[in-house]
Amino acid sequence: MRDKAVGRSQPGLKKGALGLGDVFMQAITHTAPATAILFTIPFISSKAGVASPLSYLIAFILIIILGITLTQLAKHLPSAGGYYTYISHTISPRAGFLTSWIYILYDPVITGYSLAFTGAVTEKTLLINYGVVFPWWLFLLVTGSFVAFVSFRGIEISAKLLVLLGLTEIAVVLLLSFWGLAMPGNGGINLNSFKPSISPSFGGLAMGVIFSVFALAGWEGVAPLAEESKDPKKIFPKAIMYSIVAMGTFLVFCSWSILIGWGTKDINSFIHANENPAFILAKKYWGGGYIILLFAFINSMVAVAISANNSAARVWYAMARSGSMPSWLGVIHPRFQTPKNAVILQLILTFAVGIGLGLLIGAENEFDFMGLVITFSLAIIYTMGNIGVIRYYLTEKRHEFNFILHILFPVVGIVVLAFVIWSGLIPWPPAPYGYAFWVVVTWVLLGVLVLFIMRWTKREAWIENAGDPQNENSVTRHS
Repeated sequence: MRDKAVGRSQPGLKKGALGLGDVFMQAITHTAPATAILFTIPFISSKAGVASPLSYLIAFILIIILGITLTQLAKHLPSAGGYYTYISHTISPRAGFLTSWIYILYDPVITGYSLAFTGAVTEKTLLINYGVVFPWWLFLLVTGSFVAFVSFRGIEISAKLLVLLGLTEIAVVLLLSFWGLAMPGNGGINLNSFKPSISPSFGGLAMGVIFSVFALAGWEGVAPLAEESKDPKKIFPKAIMYSIVAMGTFLVFCSWSILIGWGTKDINSFIHANENPAFILAKKYWGGGYIILLFAFINSMVAVAISANNSAARVWYAMARSGSMPSWLGVIHPRFQTPKNAVILQLILTFAVGIGLGLLIGAENEFDFMGLVITFSLAIIYTMGNIGVIRYYLTEKRHEFNFILHILFPVVGIVVLAFVIWSGLIPWPPAPYGYAFWVVVTWVLLGVLVLFIMRWTKREAWIENAGDPQNENSVTRHS
């Protein structure tokens, strides 16, 4: 074992490469608009019934509060480390490390399970409709390699591709939504979906809200791109809030209009459809042209994989730069100015997670299972962010203190997030979804163990640099 350093001698990330529009689309595609509606609405409707659009609306309001809270940190602590830097700076480096450890269950694994699930849906759709066999694992290998290539080649190429992919998927889903309003099913056009009383139960509505929070997750994925953006202290708060408002409005409107198109009086057939109900609806309206919806879905998952890869690789890089991760993860490609080894690590994780979970629980179950894992993980991460805001503005930024922004909103966020976790566990979800909670608990305990080992072996030089948003100093790290 010998000391290695990540220092000023090597090139850094490409400064000023991204504008407001680029960062905004990073947040939008990280939320995966087409997937967020097409593949969460059947599950949410199975819990909240016709009131599923209300679940999206409640989650939308919650996310607005959480987004406002995050902007209070993003405007002062722009860093590729994202929450790692925020929590290290405002609470403690060890808390920051543990938060980023939990974050591994989010962005770093998204590409793997998303592309495996997409492969399963594509395999089934092509087989049923065209008799073509295209294995899900082959889809994962091909698209996963493409995503890694795009992430490796540079942030500007990624940004341009995300704009194209994001606008395409949004346009296709909006087309289906407006078609639903023009040709409503049994029940006609009505606003029953926004009445709490129409939900089968309070618990069902609460579970719907939990998965709606998952559907809206992604806006925080812009944080690790701060160092490659133009004037991040100004554009990041805007990009975060613009993306939340845009995606919240999109999901509420599209979920309502798709249910209207299906027929609010036929919700049982919607829930128990043998094929994704949005695909069935598209076939009804467009015949063979429904294939554009499958394209939008694939497009959506590739886009979220690219945006997640970008975010995750930069968090690995920032942690390596501070010294809390092996220094080889902080190596930057001299030409493309991307964290090349972090991208390679992401490719390995993509195949390991996608294929591993596919063999354990089935590729078609990965999306819903990881939805719960990520929701529980994000609840912890968001809570740590809220605590960080309170501490930061009661101490270091006391002169900017605002009771509503720095006490009320964070406290409301913490309480609601605690309720989200509780609602997701009572009653206990059936297998394999019930295992999601234990995956998160086990992972947190492993993170605590890693911290203990680093302290015991006196490998904590990284603590001095963890909370520095622009740290480029040489950091000693045993690796």
